[in-house]
Amino acid sequence: MILLVAAVMTGSFFVLVLWPRQQELTALGTAVVRERRSVTQKVMTSHEGLFLTARIAGLRKAQDPLSRRLPTGPAEAELLQAIDQEVAAEPSVVHEVQSGDSRPIESAEAVPLKLCLRGPFDAVYRCLARIEGIERLSRFQSVRVSSQGPDGHVAAEADILAYYLPAESGRRGDAARTREPKFEKGRGL
Repeated sequence: MILLVAAVMTGSFFVLVLWPRQQELTALGTAVVRERRSVTQKVMTSHEGLFLTARIAGLRKAQDPLSRRLPTGPAEAELLQAIDQEVAAEPSVVHEVQSGDSRPIESAEAVPLKLCLRGPFDAVYRCLARIEGIERLSRFQSVRVSSQGPDGHVAAEADILAYYLPAESGRRGDAARTREPKFEKGRGL
């Protein structure tokens, strides 16, 4: 009888005390694992955010040279100032620049410039090479050189196109116009 009472007391202790505690511990362990996964995922997301934040500064630095090479507007003043600086390196050269109206050329926007240089041939040549090396995206359409006398001075005339990106609103309008479907009578798309 004593063994039977001891067995019942031990069995009821296991069923009423230890088994519910075991169930609570299992549920608690599952909840802890779930929270760890959630925290790990949030930490990874924050690391990705930090990585992207660090990359933004690098992308902005990479954007600066592009914006200098291809500005979002004509930016004629900056270009003319850069040309003046390059010609100023050769004091024996006299120059004059005439700018035309901005216009689309070959599906791009460009500012036409007419550059006239006068001086010794070597100095004029160095000026043209420096102007061609300016960071602004441009193209020499033509260069005409003529002699100005027996002292070796020449006159050079260059036609230059300085490209730029058109304003956002203009590009969206052009894109919208090109995407419009055209319907003909009796035909579908």
